[in-house]
Amino acid sequence: MKIIGLWILVLMALAAQLVQAGTAEPTSFTRQGILSYHFHSELLGRGFVIDVLLPLTYNPEANTRYPVIYMTDGFMHFPMTAPNLIQEQIPDARGKAKIPPVILVGISHPTDSSSLRMRLTDFTPVPGEIQGALLGGGADRFLEFIQKELKPFINNAFMGDENDETVAGHALGGLFALHTLFNHTDSFDRYVIGSPSIWWAGKQILESEVAYAERHSDLPKNVYLFIGGEETCMDDMSVCGVRDFGDMLQRLESRNYNSLSLTKRIFERENHGTVVNPGYDKGLEQVFKSQLRPRKYSF
Repeated sequence: MKIIGLWILVLMALAAQLVQAGTAEPTSFTRQGILSYHFHSELLGRGFVIDVLLPLTYNPEANTRYPVIYMTDGFMHFPMTAPNLIQEQIPDARGKAKIPPVILVGISHPTDSSSLRMRLTDFTPVPGEIQGALLGGGADRFLEFIQKELKPFINNAFMGDENDETVAGHALGGLFALHTLFNHTDSFDRYVIGSPSIWWAGKQILESEVAYAERHSDLPKNVYLFIGGEETCMDDMSVCGVRDFGDMLQRLESRNYNSLSLTKRIFERENHGTVVNPGYDKGLEQVFKSQLRPRKYSF
């Protein structure tokens, strides 16, 4: 009888643990104000995942147009940035918010073995050598996809404002943003650029900066450039993040563009990965403080 009683106690304990543990079933992720789409590009012949964060005050019945932020590498950076944007749209005790109601659009490549190759293709302006192979060079086509396919979708579906658009890119995405700034300047009004891969293809982006300066006497854009203080030179000196970042800043500042609103920041004790969240947080806040410049499309 003692043995039977002991087994009953053991079974009761196991049953109690099972009840306390609860159950879980897989489901689709949903959160109010965030929508996700599988977007097929006819221009590029392949697909992206597009995540959309709508403003807290979004009303599809109202005749209100909202600024739009287009963010590269949405799979990694959209989940970090979206909560901050939600909080910063909430007015403080004085009734002031850090940023106005905005739409955030995250652009993600497939999360499979093709991801790196597709990022290299879409974010780099010219081919570059990687382990003996020439890769990349499709930035203009990727921008064309954003201009001709993605922007019309966002503006028609969610009342995006075609006259108030921001691009946010980090690393190779930052290189794409720099390339757009110098070669298709009026594609966006505000530029938030983090840890740009200036090293790509023998620092070809510096040639674009020079070419722009030779053709123009002004750069009427709101630009925020940031990098982590720990992004120093690699052992083989092929990549020197902070040094190249400083070189680009010096070039831009030496041009004396009257209408350029340029803010830069090196985040000390942050590396290439950890700088993304504070960089986007402060960068988006800053570019929305600056006066919007009128523009015309030149793409």
